[in-house]
Amino acid sequence: MNDKTSFSTSIKNSAFIKNPVLFESIGIAPVVAMAVSVKTAIMLSVISAAELIIIECFASIALKKVKHEYRVLIYALLGVLINVPFWLFFSKFAPNETANVSIFLPIIAVNSLIALHCERVAVRSTLKETFFDAVSATIGYVLIIFIVAILREILGSGTFYSIKLNLPVQLKGLLLPFGGFLMLGFAAAFFKARIKSRYPEENPEEAFNLSEISQSHHEDIKTMLHEDFESVANEPIKENPIDFFKSVVEKPEQPEEEKHEKRKKIKRAKKEKPVKTEKRKKEKKAVEKSVKATPIENPRKEKYESEFDDILLDLERSKAPKEEENIDISKDGDGNGGDEA
Repeated sequence: MNDKTSFSTSIKNSAFIKNPVLFESIGIAPVVAMAVSVKTAIMLSVISAAELIIIECFASIALKKVKHEYRVLIYALLGVLINVPFWLFFSKFAPNETANVSIFLPIIAVNSLIALHCERVAVRSTLKETFFDAVSATIGYVLIIFIVAILREILGSGTFYSIKLNLPVQLKGLLLPFGGFLMLGFAAAFFKARIKSRYPEENPEEAFNLSEISQSHHEDIKTMLHEDFESVANEPIKENPIDFFKSVVEKPEQPEEEKHEKRKKIKRAKKEKPVKTEKRKKEKKAVEKSVKATPIENPRKEKYESEFDDILLDLERSKAPKEEENIDISKDGDGNGGDEA
């Protein structure tokens, strides 16, 4: 009896009150990309259910003593191994639908819903509790997949299971990814209103709570710091790591005599400061007067002027012999003409 009540309550929480897609925002990408018709919803539901139940049960049996970073890699590897035979099966019996969503099928293998439930439940619970959690999470996930897929097919394509409904208006935009986000938003609002009216003590917005996993990560970081610093340093760290870093960063306190001398120096500097500023102002004024009195010589200007003069002289010299030649030619022409006459 207890098992039945626990199973029913877990289904109620996962499928309705704390739905993984609507209120935990997990596994959204496959739903938005693939749930566009009833046939694609069947494909997505079967593959997701198989992956979630098999991987979560395997994690409860064999991965409890494996480190977190290695467990995540194993989840992805198992997802790929489960995904491949299902993809071959659907490509044979439903080739058109498989070809339409074949780009998005690898996303299911690395579904965040699997990793989260494995880390939150499977590696900390018995096989029986893990199986109940996997089934209830699957029911909640599949429920949203079919709701979104049916609405998008009817409103976007005007069909149901590829049967034409002859609707007067079709909203083709709902078949795009942003249409999937809109459907999820409306579904989340509808489910939240129903939960508030039927279960007022429940808070579905608090479903996205990763405090258990974050607490375990904090513990892993503390143990890692202790182990690494003990292996490197000569003496083991017995204090809190935060206190250890503070002792390294903070400077040692100075004696009172040095503090008193520093205060005296600061007071003297404040007294001498106005005198120095007046002297500097007088020096600046004297420098400005001397600058205005003396003309500024620009060596570059003189250099450019001399170069320009040299260029003009060269041009005049080059023109002079040409003018002389022209004069000689005109004289020769006149002389020859006179002789002929």
